[in-house]
Formats: sequence, structure tokens, C-alpha cells
Amino acid sequence: MLRREELAVLRRNIGVVFQDFRLLPHLTTLDNVALPLRLAGVSDSIISKNVLELLEWVGLVDQFNKFPSSLSGGEKQRVAIARAVITQPTLLIADEPTSNLDEHLGQRLIYLFEELNRNGTTVVLATHNKAIISKNPHPFLTFTSGKLLLKTSFISND
Repeated sequence: MLRREELAVLRRNIGVVFQDFRLLPHLTTLDNVALPLRLAGVSDSIISKNVLELLEWVGLVDQFNKFPSSLSGGEKQRVAIARAVITQPTLLIADEPTSNLDEHLGQRLIYLFEELNRNGTTVVLATHNKAIISKNPHPFLTFTSGKLLLKTSFISND
């Protein structure tokens, strides 16, 4: 059993993208993304720089002051992704991270996940999106007839 302090350290090293976003409704886009950095005690100047840079990268810098209720599903998804990756976690778990995005934005975010992976983040991504799987040359696991199979290439039977 982990002590409370150890559990907090472990949680800070894991980023999660939930399928239902889990944004805090009373926080702006900027504050939702900045939250993990604030909890880690990062200075305001570093937070501002890093959050605005990441919001620019996900195409939401112009939405920085909006609350989740005024964002589209795709915008909420990108805020959730930005919040999950802002700390460059050791482990990133993403449940259907591109489900609300067009193909171009989805592929751009997959590129972000690949960059994180190159820099040492283990990325676990759950998706039904065969286009993502077929366009990215990474091994993947699939469930077929109740069995978990490791595959190294995508062959579509559709």
C-alpha cells in the first residue's frame, strides 16, 4: 500500500484523457490546462508560457478564456488532451482521444502523442478509429473473439 505522499507523486506522473472530458466547469480553458502545473507548484510565469504554447499547438489559444460550457465537443477534447500532457507524464492513458475531432486534428494529436513517446512517455491509447491505427506504424493490441492479440501491422478486412 502506498502512503498518501507516494500516491500523489505517482498520480502526478500519469496523464489521463477521459472520453467524457472531465473538465472542471468553473475553470477557463487556460485554468483547466494549467491545473496539473498549479498542483505541482510550478511558477505562474512558467505556467503561462507552457499553457499558451500548448494551447497554440492544439489550436485553442483563442479560446483560452472560455469556460467548458461554451466549447464544442472537439474543443473540449483538445482541452482535455492538453491538460493530460502539460506535465509530460511518464504514462499517458487516452480513451478515444480523437473521437470528437476531424481527421486532420486527430492526426495532429496522434503526432503529439508520438512526440511525447519519443521523449519517454508511455502512451496507452484506446480507439475504435481504424484510420488512426492504419496510418501509424506502431504495434497495437486488439480484442478478437475474446482474445487479446498483439499486431505489428494493420490489415483491414472492411
